[in-house]
Amino acid sequence: MTSHARRGAVSLAFAGLCTLSMASGAKLTAVKRLHVPYGPKSLRFSPDGSMVAVDCLYSHKVVLIDSQTMQITQTIAVGGEPVECAFTPDSKQLWVSLYNRAEVDHIDLTTGKIIDRIAVGQIPKVVELSPDGKWLYVANWSSGTVMVFDTATRQRVHELRAGRIPRGIAFTHDGRWAYVAIMGSDRLLKIDVSKHRVVGKVIVGITPRHVVISSDDKMLYVSNNLGNTITGVDLTTGKSVGKVRVGKMPRTIALSPDGHTLYVCNYESKTLGIVDVQSMRQVGASKTDVHPIGVTVSPDGQAVWVCCYRASTVRIFRVLNQSVHDPVGTVTNRVHARKP
Repeated sequence: MTSHARRGAVSLAFAGLCTLSMASGAKLTAVKRLHVPYGPKSLRFSPDGSMVAVDCLYSHKVVLIDSQTMQITQTIAVGGEPVECAFTPDSKQLWVSLYNRAEVDHIDLTTGKIIDRIAVGQIPKVVELSPDGKWLYVANWSSGTVMVFDTATRQRVHELRAGRIPRGIAFTHDGRWAYVAIMGSDRLLKIDVSKHRVVGKVIVGITPRHVVISSDDKMLYVSNNLGNTITGVDLTTGKSVGKVRVGKMPRTIALSPDGHTLYVCNYESKTLGIVDVQSMRQVGASKTDVHPIGVTVSPDGQAVWVCCYRASTVRIFRVLNQSVHDPVGTVTNRVHARKP
């Protein structure tokens, strides 16, 4: 087995494996359930694929899990309620938003020590680094702002009035633009990163929550929490190009590295939805524990991890390439795209 195939794979199989084939020619197999401290709100693979950070809100802890052994290797007490996180490009440091402290912590993962605590707005949610690691954007849920920090000095350089309930943030891979989901509205804000200024908006439907962008910077996808849909946006035109109905209250979404498959946390449906982006339809849904809320894909695309909020578990799936092109097996919620 190659190193890529090993990364995120589990050496121990167990009874009751759940297998799901997808239209994109892959098979998703559930391989492990891992218990973590109370209230995992989000999780994220490191850029080098060696670890996954899990933000356990109610236990006031961030845990690091080795992606190959699937074991917790470090537990870091942060003194508040961690919501979201972002790795530095070298995978050596982590930025973590604290829901109840109007604060973002900067953590050295080698020592497990907090380097600095940065004051932000009320109820910070998503934190995101620009691709070059120079800028940190923070969405302040209650303050209605997006703050921009210089990561070298850890000083705030700008604050944008965003609107009601800013949440998801995604940078284009060339670092030119950032898109912010305004969950209390029907739109995304487009930000010129060179000036940290809003230069446009994209209408995407009610309660946009989480945003991801394809590696070629041509497509953007956003979850519509109350709409029970995923909206696709053509970034060359800035227009919505279609919607797909998924499960109830879709939360975090993650895109496979090849850009073919979108994974969706269907929060109230207790499923991980699988969307084929070419046809813009949900081709399958795999059962999770109660309230799947965070999802992350390994850099090699071979593993998908999901954290379940109420159950305080992490569910780990292996992605196996297949030659099939039609969804088979335990497929649910098949729908066609709805054009706007």
